[in-house]
Amino acid sequence: MEVRNVRWVGIRTDRYDEMVGFLRDVLGLKTNFEEPATIELETTEGDEIQVMAPGHPYYEFFGEHAKGPVPLFEVDDVHAARRELEAAGIELIGTTERDSSWEWIHMRAPDGNLYELASRRRG
Repeated sequence: MEVRNVRWVGIRTDRYDEMVGFLRDVLGLKTNFEEPATIELETTEGDEIQVMAPGHPYYEFFGEHAKGPVPLFEVDDVHAARRELEAAGIELIGTTERDSSWEWIHMRAPDGNLYELASRRRG
């Protein structure tokens, strides 16, 4: 498996408005999209930070499985990466998820924290 970059960071927060203001107004990140209980912002280099408030499904998921922000590592093939992680005895949480552009998995690393691996969907 080859990790290409840290593409995304998910942040669960009870101080949603303050975090959004900090990231957007203080740090100058640009909004990619905004939906009820979540916003995704982007750096000038294309790195993405998504903030989730109570009411968003990942707010609950991260609250149950994560201790802090959740980084996403981009790989070429998330399915092959999943097989490698399973063979290495790494705890996988949930199934492979997808949207129109990405497929991703969640894993618990030896430090006890939650991480994600994702690859761009082909086609």
